[in-house]
Amino acid sequence: MIISKDIKFDCAHMLSQYEGKCANLHGHTYHGTVTIEGDPYFRVRGMVLDYNEIKKAVDKYDHAVIFSSVEFRNEAEADLLDWALKHGMRIVILAFGKSTAETLAQEIAESFGCYGKVTVRLSETDGSWAEAHA
Repeated sequence: MIISKDIKFDCAHMLSQYEGKCANLHGHTYHGTVTIEGDPYFRVRGMVLDYNEIKKAVDKYDHAVIFSSVEFRNEAEADLLDWALKHGMRIVILAFGKSTAETLAQEIAESFGCYGKVTVRLSETDGSWAEAHA
């Protein structure tokens, strides 16, 4: 059985150790699809996964500032994280990697890996996307 859910969220990030506009704090409206291939017979009510569970998992990124894991943060991103914590901003700190579409797609995919084969396709700009599998 294969299920898919379209996802969409808005968030801000900056790319530490990057030369170009994206080194500055900026935001995107991310959109994409989470697809899970799993066995519904071991799930409650014959579902691979309730679509609302996908929405809840992705909602943590919505209107948050996304931060790279500590080893990928430069001083500016570290200072921004301190400021965000001080002021109670909504944040997500990635488990590993920079706050790129590729890393976000992988983290989302891994959050559903226990349900079966997962594919996440995530776009931060029109015409480009990252695809991750777990």
